[in-house]
Amino acid sequence: MENTRGLSAIVATLIIILLTLVAVGIIWVVIRNVVQGGAEQIDISTKCVAVSLEAVSVNETSPGVYAVTLHRNAGGDEIGGVKVAVFNATDNSGVVDFGTLTALQTKTVPITTPGSATADGNKIEYTPFFIDASGNEQLCTQTQTFNF
Repeated sequence: MENTRGLSAIVATLIIILLTLVAVGIIWVVIRNVVQGGAEQIDISTKCVAVSLEAVSVNETSPGVYAVTLHRNAGGDEIGGVKVAVFNATDNSGVVDFGTLTALQTKTVPITTPGSATADGNKIEYTPFFIDASGNEQLCTQTQTFNF
């Protein structure tokens, strides 16, 4: 009978140690995912700082259709593309995908806004984005504006 009590204490101690190891493993997985996600966000932010875009011209070719010309300066990694929005005094076009730009490239793309809600536009906002490791678009925080 006395040996049984000693065995119970050993089993209880082993169970506590096993539960502690499982808890540490779960906590480690959560912390690792948070740290990796933060590191990826820092990486994308660093890439965004290195990308330099400028609007060259915007011309309304017909009501609600704009010929937008953007130029990318040297430097930075390959971007996933550029998002553009056209604004007038009362409305905006929503976000439209401009496409990609390589370093030192100047590109003109016709941006068609839904209907003619943004006819007589007077400004555009454009933002580069990158594609992360999961294949998702990560917009840069630096949105630039061009008045025309």
